[in-house]
Amino acid sequence: MAQTDSKAKLPNVATQWVRYLLGFSVSIGVGLAPYLGKVNVPLFTPMLSFIPLFLQDTVIPLSSAVMGIVAVWVQWNGSTRVSKSWASRMFTRILLTAIVSLLALVVVEMLAVERIHINANGETVSYAVGFSYPTWDVCKGLSRADCIETQLTLNPAKIATYFGPQQVRLTELLLVLSYTVFMSSFGALVGVLVITRRVRARKNDPKS
Repeated sequence: MAQTDSKAKLPNVATQWVRYLLGFSVSIGVGLAPYLGKVNVPLFTPMLSFIPLFLQDTVIPLSSAVMGIVAVWVQWNGSTRVSKSWASRMFTRILLTAIVSLLALVVVEMLAVERIHINANGETVSYAVGFSYPTWDVCKGLSRADCIETQLTLNPAKIATYFGPQQVRLTELLLVLSYTVFMSSFGALVGVLVITRRVRARKNDPKS
């Protein structure tokens, strides 16, 4: 039995690969659950609130996967002797990416998403409707929010039909992309800070 167990064990490299794979996928998702919005934290509203509820099941695993990639990137660069000028350039580029993606997310959310307050339970739901304002008779003279609440009865299928499936899908795509890019950029910014600290530590201790 002992011989069978010893033969069944993975080689050291494969074992380490499995451990790293689990660490950079499962552990990253679990560790960042509050930040990603999967776990509620008192007095903290996650960026996930920008995303309509029915899109969150797509956004959360996608963001977790991207954060895992960022973690691998940070680990790789942290294990090499990168220069201070490289860290400075990367920080500037990633910071610009984070700012642009955040602005894109805000623009899309403000112009192409409607938030509807439900008086019955006091909750607020949001729908991707696109950038257009249809003028069908069913909602003539009504705002988009009033149209959704009074005429379309919060039915996602009716909302997509009224505002246009292409417009709705485009809005959803822009929301997912801008959110994911911002989250990964922010994670990468923190990663560059960690790498910079390691560079300074190595300068102080050349043997590290």
